[in-house]
Amino acid sequence: MIHYELEQLRVEGALPDVIYKFGDKVRLKSGERAGEVGRIVALISLEPAPYYVIEFPDGLSENAIQHEVERARQ
Repeated sequence: MIHYELEQLRVEGALPDVIYKFGDKVRLKSGERAGEVGRIVALISLEPAPYYVIEFPDGLSENAIQHEVERARQ
């Protein structure tokens, strides 16, 4: 399934396990950038769990599985 198809399913509410959407602010809970806040810019996979691309203010990005992130305060 391609990125566009995943996003379309998410928008339609067909992916109840997907918590975050494009633009949501999240904080990484582990890894080199643990504690840093970025924004969800893509949902790239559903296996083994929802897998996102997170972009940081410095322009760099990182991929993370849903359980590796938490919602950041707005």
